Amino acid sequence: MSKEKQDKDKYEIPEIEEADREDGTRISDDVVVTIVATVLSEIEGVASVPGGIVSGILGRKGVGKGIKVEASDQEVAIDVSLTLNYGIRIPEVAANIQSRIREAVEEMTGKYVRAVNVTVQAMRLPETIRPPEEEAAASEEEQTPPEKLANKEKENEE
Repeated sequence: MSKEKQDKDKYEIPEIEEADREDGTRISDDVVVTIVATVLSEIEGVASVPGGIVSGILGRKGVGKGIKVEASDQEVAIDVSLTLNYGIRIPEVAANIQSRIREAVEEMTGKYVRAVNVTVQAMRLPETIRPPEEEAAASEEEQTPPEKLANKEKENEE
């Protein structure tokens, strides 16, 4: 056998049957929580989720308080607790939440969504409803330690 033939054989990859492969992909529950939080941020009538929708999208801790995920290799069940804006039709918004979450999670993860349970914990009254940009800023302040808020206020005064 020539030297050239030996070198070539040394680098050849043996053929592997598909059944012999042990590749795997795991999707963290946190990924599902982020998908759910993103969907909720896009639905009209959803005022807030405990922990803040914006903080979950930005990768901060706390968003999981209002979103619980129970997952196996092939399916997932999701529980969502939230606050809705006063005056909306709760059954319609809840059905919209369920279908949009189911569609997004199944499309992005490939997992079957066994259940999406929606718990409406509160209603936000009209005088407390803020535009989305103010809501994001308020959510940010709610998660900022009091010392940082005091320093921020002093900076704004100067």
